[in-house]
Amino acid sequence: MPVLLLKTEKETQRLAIKLAKCCPKNQRFIIFLSGELGAGKTYFVRAFIKSFGYPGLVKSPTYTLVETYEISTYLIYHLDLYRLQDPVEILDMGLYDEFDRSAIWLIEWPKRAISFLPKPDITVNFNLVGTTRQIQLEAQTCQGEQALISLNKASK
Repeated sequence: MPVLLLKTEKETQRLAIKLAKCCPKNQRFIIFLSGELGAGKTYFVRAFIKSFGYPGLVKSPTYTLVETYEISTYLIYHLDLYRLQDPVEILDMGLYDEFDRSAIWLIEWPKRAISFLPKPDITVNFNLVGTTRQIQLEAQTCQGEQALISLNKASK
């Protein structure tokens, strides 16, 4: 998928909502979110989770590492690995065994524990250029490819 140039937070929010609608139900689906601090990863995740009808506050798991959201028929895990000191902490938290669950996994800063994470279905890379966000989505699996095809159709 080409690089998307998003000039406003509203555009970032719309992209997150569209991607959320393309995620498969009752299957494991993993999205890695990478980019510098302040690039919009957490904002994207908030819009993504809210699009499922979550009524509460979507908190950044920067200090807790993981937040879990149960929304109707969806289970969503939001991980922020920025403060992870050692990748082995993923094992200590018991998350490694959870990765087989039928859930949507939104993982910020995946490189901090890449050797302990399953392969993502989609990677979302954020890059700030002035006030514009450059966002590139790349499929890593067939399931991710199907989601991006649906996203592309929804964006036309």
